[in-house]
Amino acid sequence: MTIQTQRLSPVFNKTNQVADILGAGFLWLICSVPVVTIGPATAALYYTVVKVVRRNRETVVKSFFHSFKNNLGQGIILTILYLLYGAAIGLYILAALEGRIQMNPYIICTLGIILACPFLFTIVYIFPVISRFQAGLIRQIQYALYMSIRHFPSTIALLVLLAFMAVLIYFVPFLMAILPGFYAYLGSFFIERIFKKYLAEEIKKYKDPTDLPWYLE
Repeated sequence: MTIQTQRLSPVFNKTNQVADILGAGFLWLICSVPVVTIGPATAALYYTVVKVVRRNRETVVKSFFHSFKNNLGQGIILTILYLLYGAAIGLYILAALEGRIQMNPYIICTLGIILACPFLFTIVYIFPVISRFQAGLIRQIQYALYMSIRHFPSTIALLVLLAFMAVLIYFVPFLMAILPGFYAYLGSFFIERIFKKYLAEEIKKYKDPTDLPWYLE
């Protein structure tokens, strides 16, 4: 009986992890309905996936709403900024396609890339950053931009993963209720490795590894 339980334990653990990921993704979807709360909901999703699923601490609901509440103000401001930034990129592309920008096509393309890169590079980092680090708004954006450039291969991998998830959702809208949590989970393997590089000095403060806070484990 004991042997059977031990054999089944990894299966139950994986099942619980999947259930927690789906639960966190569902909370993200509900809390993103007002649109302006997509930012704090995304920060809470990342925080929950790492703390509950990967570190096995607390519960999905408690962790999600703890982070959502803590990052609500900053997250809403960032959401509005990124929505406006994304709209500006969209208008630029539309104007270019309609021929309303009278410039050399290569210059138009180059300017478009320059305009889009800060948006694309930071969008995959900014909300995980605010879920983990306490700083002013400008500083958080600087953190995200620096990480995106310093860890460029990971940035590309995160963008490819995000694009893949977006395409799946475009063709199967129902997946909006499922995939966000899995994106946060898979993305956390890149982002957590990056975060630890900037938390090395804090880790040194703890002589006993068992005393480490969950986010430093």
